[in-house]
Amino acid sequence: GLSTNEYTGDIYICDVGNNRIQIISEHYHYKSEFGKDILHRPLDVKLYKDNIFILDESNPCLHIFNKDLVLQKSVVTRGEGQQVVNPWFFCIDKFGSILIPDNMTNSILILSSEFEFIHKISVPNNPMGITMDKEDRVIVVCEAANNCLQIF
Repeated sequence: GLSTNEYTGDIYICDVGNNRIQIISEHYHYKSEFGKDILHRPLDVKLYKDNIFILDESNPCLHIFNKDLVLQKSVVTRGEGQQVVNPWFFCIDKFGSILIPDNMTNSILILSSEFEFIHKISVPNNPMGITMDKEDRVIVVCEAANNCLQIF
C-alpha cells in the first residue's frame, strides 16, 4: 500500500519485505523510513489528520504514528465478533471511521475513530481493496477472479 501527504507531496510506501514504511519526497527521492522495530509485514498505510495509520499483517493490527513518526497506539483488530483474519487494505471515512475488508471471512470490519467496534458487514466474493468515493459511499474491489467492483 501507499499514501500521499496532500500538504507536502511526500509518498509513504509499505516496504513489506523489510518491515518498514519508506517516505519518498514529491520529487521521488528517498527521505526517511520508520517502523522497522515495530512493523511485521506492513500491508497498507493511510494518512488521516496528523496521524499515520498502518495495517500490519503479523498481528493483524493497526499501528497509529504521529506526524513525528512516533508510535501512539496499536489496535489489535481481534475479539468477539470482530476478528479480522486476512486483511490486506483499509480506508478511513470523512468521520474517521476505519473500514477493513477481510477476504477470509467475506466481511468488512468497521471501527469508530476511537477504535471501538461499530459493526461487521458481510460481503460476497472475498473483498480485498476498499476506498470511499466523493459521496462517501464504500467501494470494495473483490477478488480479481470474480472481476467485481461493489458499491455500498
